[in-house]
Amino acid sequence: MFKDSPYILSNTEKSIFLLIALFPIILIAGNLLINLFYLFISFLSILNFKKRKDFFKSNIFYLLIFFFIYLAINLLFSVNIINSYPRVIKFLLIILFVKEVLIFNNDKNKINFEKIVQFWSIIYFIVTLDIIFEIIFGFNSLGFKSSLEGRVASFFGDELVVGAFYHFFSLFILSYLIKNEYPNFLIITLIILIISVSFMIGERANFIKLFFSILLFSFLILKINYLKKIGLISLTLFIIAIIFYSNDSLKKRYYNQISIIYSIDGFKKYFKESQYGAHQITAYEIFKDNVLFGVGLKNFREESKKSIYENQDYYKTSQRQATHPHQIHLELLSELGLLGYISFLVLIIYSITISYMNYLLNRNPYQLSNIIYLLSCLIPLIPSGSLFSTFFGGIFWFSFGLMISFNKKI
Repeated sequence: MFKDSPYILSNTEKSIFLLIALFPIILIAGNLLINLFYLFISFLSILNFKKRKDFFKSNIFYLLIFFFIYLAINLLFSVNIINSYPRVIKFLLIILFVKEVLIFNNDKNKINFEKIVQFWSIIYFIVTLDIIFEIIFGFNSLGFKSSLEGRVASFFGDELVVGAFYHFFSLFILSYLIKNEYPNFLIITLIILIISVSFMIGERANFIKLFFSILLFSFLILKINYLKKIGLISLTLFIIAIIFYSNDSLKKRYYNQISIIYSIDGFKKYFKESQYGAHQITAYEIFKDNVLFGVGLKNFREESKKSIYENQDYYKTSQRQATHPHQIHLELLSELGLLGYISFLVLIIYSITISYMNYLLNRNPYQLSNIIYLLSCLIPLIPSGSLFSTFFGGIFWFSFGLMISFNKKI
């Protein structure tokens, strides 16, 4: 895959490139391979320690280390340290992983990165075809059927996370087309297809994030006038409306949520009548009881069981217990407290700001796509995966590493 590059890669770097190229397949394969992926790249990072020394002198590295130190200190306040300490170790692996993603910071490796994105494109379109196959026939190309009506599983089986996968890689495919100056007509057609497919997947939160991401990305980077951009939005919404009214499963899945939110006292009803609302209200109550330090990483699952967080004003209070609050901001506040939340925000806001300033200089669509992806993950109230989980957390920190890898100076 990398033999045409003018830059001679070491065996360690070749291994890192190969693992990164396989990232979409590893995500599909499941949590075991994702964890091994992080472990191997972290090990290779130690072998490759002398490379990219500038990272260890950067403000972003200092902020990552500061956040890691806070996670370690926070173990002293964890209600169950056995739950918490593996995630602290995992974050150290994430820092080593981010360092190795900076391999793309070297201009000589840009050719190799383009080859990786080309390979990702193949996997992406195979997954897209499988999604469309399942939408049409009710089961995917391997014969698997989603366990929930109105939801598509594709190759992910019982893990209904294809929407998150599609969100992340859609931005990369569009970046590739723009970077290589494909015709606007092709790019616009693909944008409409991507948004329509995302809607039909049935993952409401990931659809909102993807819709926000692609529209913002299009407005900032597409070389067409504003009238055409408004026309693109109008046409896309028109197609979604047709899909919505012609599909009973999707109508049922989206209508219930829309009817609650846009009714009188909509958001109040959302929290009262939805399972996600029960998770989020419980997380907020846990935070209020543990303002400074939270209850420790991975301990929402323990605390949310307690009867003191049962609230009969909320219809789904019996379903408040979950592995995490399904909202990044409330996960951080409830498990790490205000101090941990502020530490994370400083890290993310600084990194995104520096990266956007670099984007304004180099106009690299790959960097912009990762900035927008991370921003979409941080939209308040919209449900999300856990920041420290294997799947969602894996994509989040991978995107973070790619975002800063395109900075001329980290």
